[in-house]
Amino acid sequence: MSLLQQFFKRTKKTSAAPAAAAPDKSSTALPPFTGIPPEIRFGHYSDNNKPYAKMQRWYEAEDAFKEKNYQKAFPAIFDYIRDDAANNLTFSEEGNCFSFIFFQGSKKITGHCDGQNLCARTQLARMPTPSTPVMRRLLELNYELFYSRCALADEQTLCMTFESDLPSATPLKVYHGLRELATKADKQDELLLSDFPQLGPITDGQVTPLAATELEVKFSFFKKWIEETLSYTATLNADAFAGAIAYCYLVLAYRIDFLIVPSERLLSLTEKISRIYWENKDEGTLVARNNRMREAVTKLQSVTKEEFAASVYHSKSTFALAGPPDNDKLKSNLLNANKDSDWYIRNKYPQLAAIINEYGVAYNQFIYSMPQVMTNLAIIYYAVLQPDYFKALGLSQSFYEPASQHFNQPLIEQAVKEELARFQDKYPHLHWQHDKIEYDNLYNFGTSFTEQMAQLNLELKR
Repeated sequence: MSLLQQFFKRTKKTSAAPAAAAPDKSSTALPPFTGIPPEIRFGHYSDNNKPYAKMQRWYEAEDAFKEKNYQKAFPAIFDYIRDDAANNLTFSEEGNCFSFIFFQGSKKITGHCDGQNLCARTQLARMPTPSTPVMRRLLELNYELFYSRCALADEQTLCMTFESDLPSATPLKVYHGLRELATKADKQDELLLSDFPQLGPITDGQVTPLAATELEVKFSFFKKWIEETLSYTATLNADAFAGAIAYCYLVLAYRIDFLIVPSERLLSLTEKISRIYWENKDEGTLVARNNRMREAVTKLQSVTKEEFAASVYHSKSTFALAGPPDNDKLKSNLLNANKDSDWYIRNKYPQLAAIINEYGVAYNQFIYSMPQVMTNLAIIYYAVLQPDYFKALGLSQSFYEPASQHFNQPLIEQAVKEELARFQDKYPHLHWQHDKIEYDNLYNFGTSFTEQMAQLNLELKR
């Protein structure tokens, strides 16, 4: 069992599956650190970790579908989608008909096929009386959807649905259609309830509220990180440090996303901070975008404990919120963050330099459905950078002591070695230079650690 567990080919040419993978003897579930309850996870669910057998099922589905052998194709598609470790999907057959149930956060998605058409549906909210503003919101959402749509299941039930006749239901269409339905519905239900008080909730997902201690810790650090960011950015010249201020707000949003793992309304608020920076970058000044991001962070600061608890919980998921990354982009994001941080360390701004170094790790985890090995290394990285948070969650052995500025180098090295060993079969060319990691201060540790993350060879076993 690894420290992280204790702590915490297709031969012929085919079309690409949604998430590439290779033989993998390691668990795709993220184990806890020692002392941290096993249900606590870091980072959103990723389906970019399919084992070899699942990938073969995808190819079987493609071949069977091309031959119009639907009775073989669709069991294979749903077997590919199902995460056996998470037990997040059930599939039942009866002749040429079938039904299925799966979970995405707070939502339960049910579906069936009558032999000619496939239909999947999930309920969003109760609407006791007709509401024009609500219907307008759903109409606007429909314009954003590619495969699914919002609808009325009956006079009082709002839902989302995905439908297709079988000849059109290719494996890719089914995968992306169900993914859109599940991820959009999981986010929209609480947004609808918070924006339209006249609506009533529908609770049908497998959601478990946080334990009182975990809730207290996560809410406390959520507030702490926001207050620290707002206070620190207020001391910086808005024009001269516009780029650095942008980094501060983005890192805050991405850190919350990875370490606290919000859903629904809270996830929407963190995404808004990122969206303000990235959308319409050529319009207006960076100072103006920073002001808008600060407003969004201030709104995040106003989230009450009750609102926080409604958006942070334990649940099952079937689809990732983001797509798989290009390995070259992962590398460049890490190295570019280190390069940008160098100016600040040379000009005596160590706090800004450390924040910008963190950006490379946090951004990758936010924007992509990450390979598990990279996520687990990111957890080790954060256990060093945020020791108080991990200790508050129950971590029994510290990776770094802030008071003495002492690194637990043997523990860090052992954790990295065992993590890489777990994934050596999947990525046979993994190599980590432990002697390149610097332990003299947090900034040098962060840049040297992420440098090694960037240099990892994630070429899959063939």
